[in-house]
Amino acid sequence: MSEKSAEKFIIRILNKGFQRAAESFSKLIGKDVQISSSPALLVTPVSEHAFVSEENGELIVLTTQLMGDIMGKSYLILSEDESKEIFKTVGLQLSDQLKEGFLLEIDNIISATVIAELSNELDLEVYGDVPRIFHINARELQDFMKNSMTSDEAASIIFSNTNFHFESGDHIHPQFIWRLSSKIFEIIPEGKLKST
Repeated sequence: MSEKSAEKFIIRILNKGFQRAAESFSKLIGKDVQISSSPALLVTPVSEHAFVSEENGELIVLTTQLMGDIMGKSYLILSEDESKEIFKTVGLQLSDQLKEGFLLEIDNIISATVIAELSNELDLEVYGDVPRIFHINARELQDFMKNSMTSDEAASIIFSNTNFHFESGDHIHPQFIWRLSSKIFEIIPEGKLKST
């Protein structure tokens, strides 16, 4: 099995999940939303966290733990300006508590659709735990990632800048990071890779 083919296959699944997530997100807010990803970067094995791009100010980090046949975690990282842009674009006037709930629902939609794609394509039982939200300063991001990724299991990181395009013409580009057990590359059916 070609390592590059396996990487491309997993990245293709993630991108397919993003497309389905855009449809669900559009239904949630009643406006057209497109989600696209920049070329993903795979970092394996996980030894460095320099893949986290430079950020400034306050950040919102939404995490979802993957459970089942494959372990892992997703991280959706929004700057304060990006979260404000989401609320402005969708025209919502919400309390801080409801804003957090709305962002958690966005993360839930995106993570769940990507996890469903992984599950379907690889015929695995994989599901996401309840998303969590963290407010941190950008200076703390590297340490936050290191501390939350502690595990004995070999893992790979897939990093991409995910772009949300709204029908108003506005767009934001939060970071989306997936930490997946490296086992995932070993269980891709050979037939699936041939069709990649």
